[in-house]
Amino acid sequence: MLKPDLLSVFLLSLLLLGCGGGSGGGGVSGNQITDSDPDVTDPVVEDDSSNNSSHGSVSDQPNILLIIADDQGIDASAQYAVSSDLPVTPTLNQLASNGIVFDNAWATPACTTTRSTMITGQYGINSGVLDVGDKLPADAVTLQQFLSSDENTDNYQSAVIGKWHLSGIPADANHPSSVGVDYFAGNLRGAISDYAEWDLTINGETSVSTQYHSSAITDLAIDWIDDQTQPWFMWLAYVAPHSPFHLPPAGLHTQTLAGTEADIAANPRAYYLAAIEAMDTEIGRLLGAMTEAELSNTIILYIGDNGTPGRVVDRSVYGSGSKGSLMEGGLRVPMVVSGAGVSRQNVRESALINSSDFFATIANLAGSGVTAVEDSQSFKGLLSNVDADQRDYVYSDFEGDSVSGWAIRDRQYKLITTLDGQQQLYDLVDDPLETSNLLDGSSNYSSIVEGLASVATMIRDTDRGGDGETVAIDITGEIFTQRSANCEDYIASYQSTAMDVFRSVLFSGNLTISASAGKCQLQSNGVPNHDFNDGQQSFPNNLSEQNYNYQVTTSPVFATSSTALAIGSDNGLMLNGVKVDLLAAACFAVGDEKTGCGDMSQPWRFDPMFPANGFRVDSHNAHVQPNGSYHYHGTPNAMFAADTAVESPLVGFAADGFPIFGSWFDDNGTVRKALPSYRIKSGTRQAVSGYATPIGDYDGTYRDDYEYIEDLGDLDECNGMQVNGVNGYFITDGYPYIMGCLKGQMDPSFN
Repeated sequence: MLKPDLLSVFLLSLLLLGCGGGSGGGGVSGNQITDSDPDVTDPVVEDDSSNNSSHGSVSDQPNILLIIADDQGIDASAQYAVSSDLPVTPTLNQLASNGIVFDNAWATPACTTTRSTMITGQYGINSGVLDVGDKLPADAVTLQQFLSSDENTDNYQSAVIGKWHLSGIPADANHPSSVGVDYFAGNLRGAISDYAEWDLTINGETSVSTQYHSSAITDLAIDWIDDQTQPWFMWLAYVAPHSPFHLPPAGLHTQTLAGTEADIAANPRAYYLAAIEAMDTEIGRLLGAMTEAELSNTIILYIGDNGTPGRVVDRSVYGSGSKGSLMEGGLRVPMVVSGAGVSRQNVRESALINSSDFFATIANLAGSGVTAVEDSQSFKGLLSNVDADQRDYVYSDFEGDSVSGWAIRDRQYKLITTLDGQQQLYDLVDDPLETSNLLDGSSNYSSIVEGLASVATMIRDTDRGGDGETVAIDITGEIFTQRSANCEDYIASYQSTAMDVFRSVLFSGNLTISASAGKCQLQSNGVPNHDFNDGQQSFPNNLSEQNYNYQVTTSPVFATSSTALAIGSDNGLMLNGVKVDLLAAACFAVGDEKTGCGDMSQPWRFDPMFPANGFRVDSHNAHVQPNGSYHYHGTPNAMFAADTAVESPLVGFAADGFPIFGSWFDDNGTVRKALPSYRIKSGTRQAVSGYATPIGDYDGTYRDDYEYIEDLGDLDECNGMQVNGVNGYFITDGYPYIMGCLKGQMDPSFN
């Protein structure tokens, strides 16, 4: 172990090394992949070489150390000032000083269920792991398997050391290896009866260890790391500070305790805190055993697996609930991230984090391009960028002896619903300790309850092997009719069937719309509700299901100035789940006119809707990008009656939240098509300083062949107007077809 004087030296060296990030090798960033568009014949075909995946050298990939504390809530964490009775944890304090403390991390109320969310990226309702005794399903895709299957991360070696608690009862000694763990050494069951005498299983072989548990698994971790020659991912799960409460070995803690059974019974929290201090000392010993180069290339993620147990919780903080409950005392856990790639240092982060998010984040840190898997969303961006995308809600579920139900929160409100129908609502901004159930008062919070419940319903009723049986609305071939501009009026799950006509391949589409905290969440696999690829030539690229997760505000407003469309940003999502991506990453005189047109000031960008350009759009004015995403460039003909003088419905939402309508509107009793205010310029193309100029007259080949003339038609420069007090974009037969720019603030989810 590290003695106090050596620990001080280690912490000083940790600070000098810049363990909080910056000095060491960070995670693989890879090439930025833009939503470029040029799946066409000459002159425009996209080179998708930026999508070729290959992991970098070992030095380009960080080692990833995930440390899980057992039963530690924020009332027992020195990184949170909610209690005056806290452990002394210099190692964790230093990691926090060199990194980020997350203030709103949610786990589940118990050990097994949280570990399942982390290793599968799924909520309990979707994994089937909802209680302490549940076994991780044999067909679950674990994080370790995911890393091994991705060619960007398949060079990582994985280890789980310490507590497993995912193999059910009785515990299966070979369970870790059966779900993809390269090396396992620790205790299989959830608790040990004695920290000084416990069953140690190493790769299926079990013996009795008489070494103090926290010290023993630290030794095992040090030994395993010393043997590694490739980048590694270690899942290090301490049993501490889980019961039995005990007196750790001298030198590992600062508490002055008698250690008798009577004293433990009378003062259990002091012994509980001592176990946390001993764990902190051993974490310091582990980090101190690493070489300078290895430490500088290691990112450290620390989290508690659930709240503090009721016997030792600080009741002055969490008097309403602790471990095993859906109150904050059961769900809110300490979380610190520090080390390689963490450039934000000594800061607190208020973003909402689900324990399930560790799956996508760790995969992302290792070099995978994934940012969302199952119910997991990567928070890697927050490690270096305060403005990175964040969740709008977190969710947790549990079915135990004391409580069965679920909880969901947005940035302000939290709703708890038990399976017997009881509900509680709390304002976590004004009442973070949940002292007042808002539903017990006289004020009406029905809209907040309904909004949160709608998101939870989408999570719980999506049929992915769970118990929910929601029947999605079939929109195959449907002409849309509703005109409401409020995205909340479309909350539902939708499904469809579509045929790739040229290839005779059948696809299933799905779209889910939910709402929370003033935004609608739009989740889609990108498959349309109509047949596609029915042109004279087949698409050069084949459609594949996508994983779109967009958000739009429920109350869009005009920004100070309009925002130009840009490569790398999607422009909107239609109500059939297909995105709008109007630009082409293809320009005159740029390379071979097939790729590399990321300069948005380039004046001669090809218009995909100009027939002679060779973009192989189908009858719906859409085609497929090299990454498999089907997207519209013009009128989506199957969504509204394009040739009939009937006031058109809403067919989608732009990235700024404003509605997208079909072509027809009621002009004082006359239903007619909206007319754009763009026209083709006259004469011969004029040179633009700094850019090569194509010869010939303006004819529509390039987007800059058009000019906006105010009041030439009905619509403004963004192809929008206000009808009956509602502003929206209108689909037009001519340029710019759907929208020319954005009038409001684009949501970052469309980047």
